Amino acid sequence: MNPLQGKNGALLIDDTYNANPFSALSALDWLSAIKTPAKRHFFVFGDMGRLGTNTRTGHRLVGQRASEVADVVISRGQNAGLSARAALDNNMDAHQVAVTHATNDVVNIVNNYKPNPNDIILIKGDTRSRMELVTSALLENPDDHRKLVRQNRILPTFAFHNPTRLSWVEINHDALAGNIRAIKKNLSPETTLMAVVKSDAYGHGAISVSETALANGAGYLGVSSLEEALILRDAGITAPIIALNYTPFHLVHEAILHHITLALFELSVARTYDRIARENNGKIRVHVKIDTGIGRLGVLPEDALTLFRHLLNLKNIEVEGVYTHFSVADEKSNHTANQLAIFKTLLRDIQELGYKFKYVHAGNSAGTLAHPDGHFTMARTGAAMYGIHPSPIVKLSSDFNPVMSWKTIIAQVKTLPPNHPIGYGNTYITQTHEKIAIIPVGYADGFRRAPNTWREVLVHGQRAKVIGRVSMEKSVISIAHIPDVSVGDEVVLLGKQGDDQITAEEIASHLDTINYEVVCSVLPRVPRR
Repeated sequence: MNPLQGKNGALLIDDTYNANPFSALSALDWLSAIKTPAKRHFFVFGDMGRLGTNTRTGHRLVGQRASEVADVVISRGQNAGLSARAALDNNMDAHQVAVTHATNDVVNIVNNYKPNPNDIILIKGDTRSRMELVTSALLENPDDHRKLVRQNRILPTFAFHNPTRLSWVEINHDALAGNIRAIKKNLSPETTLMAVVKSDAYGHGAISVSETALANGAGYLGVSSLEEALILRDAGITAPIIALNYTPFHLVHEAILHHITLALFELSVARTYDRIARENNGKIRVHVKIDTGIGRLGVLPEDALTLFRHLLNLKNIEVEGVYTHFSVADEKSNHTANQLAIFKTLLRDIQELGYKFKYVHAGNSAGTLAHPDGHFTMARTGAAMYGIHPSPIVKLSSDFNPVMSWKTIIAQVKTLPPNHPIGYGNTYITQTHEKIAIIPVGYADGFRRAPNTWREVLVHGQRAKVIGRVSMEKSVISIAHIPDVSVGDEVVLLGKQGDDQITAEEIASHLDTINYEVVCSVLPRVPRR
């Protein structure tokens, strides 16, 4: 426990060498022993690793104790979030608890409290959580950085390379936070950002992405279904959420109970929603979707005014917003301009009926970036948040960075003789003695088998070709040109290693698909961290 001077005279207690439940509880006991009413006591906590089946229990024990001794609890990381939620469950005020996943978010929250000489900030976390980066950012004297347990901001991968799974996804929440701030810069202060976190946040993890988005300026969350919305509510997220897909009638009472906004696009559905809301003594909040030219869910323009006239008489439906969706905003086309013109004309006519919408939205990521005249009072962004280009035409600026990396390890290295088949179907036959490596990943993880597959991966910062047919949970790569490859070495399927990078866009071109599908196709069995 290293005392350091923080900004504005606050006392930092840097305890970031490592963490387990015993040491974390001991640190909190110390905080309790020195606690005085005249001082504020902060507990800033990162993930604890290597707890196995005790992960949930260990983090919750720490959170419960923190709620008893700390005035403010700030967690960073998925497991540390369990501690924060345990503090809430132990009746700690919600305004005193924050769940974060990015270093800068922790620092910003602490700074929002305006630290002063009466504050004690205890910072603790396991080696892998790198909580010393938080301490470094809060130091009054930057030279004190040399007193931290780890000096470099970026350490070699092997220093912490001890995977518990054969294949895993790494989410860079600092990059995610930066992307969201970059989107916000393109919006007016009056335009609310809806973070689209459907399909488990495009495979990135809906809970942690939502918490990071909200911490960096998003004001609304968009999911596909009520089920996805309830997962966020169960995680303690209280921000407004809209289910953008159809919600079956038998689930409407859950939407009312948990304050979930629903998409509405048909009069018969509206009447049923109204009846269900009335029977449940509540109101259902909706955004009405108008199909201006995509041919999916939405009321057609010629039927829109009729729908809105009837909605005036449905007293248990609150029309909070109206929206449309672009079909080719990511291409050079007049169709988007036509959609906007139809939407604006309808919006004027609907408002003449007496409607005043809190939210009017049309732009997805491509629309938000390429069509600022379609921002209205809300913008819906998904792809841009995750650092993937909306299209080859509408590309992200250098302010954006990819958020997802997918990695595995070398399982075996061997040299095969000439004329030796590799994989099912003998689709690849060695021509000479060929050095290969087996990687424990396959189509059961989302590493596609057919009709096209990943062409290359990264090993020691160099490209290694995927050869033979991809199996359910094993694939083969050629490593003859890469020296000193050993069992356990890191392999990057998606992301950066050394000076090279394999992007979702590159993989999409090999698979003859789009980058959206690449990040969404990593199956849930592959852990995110």
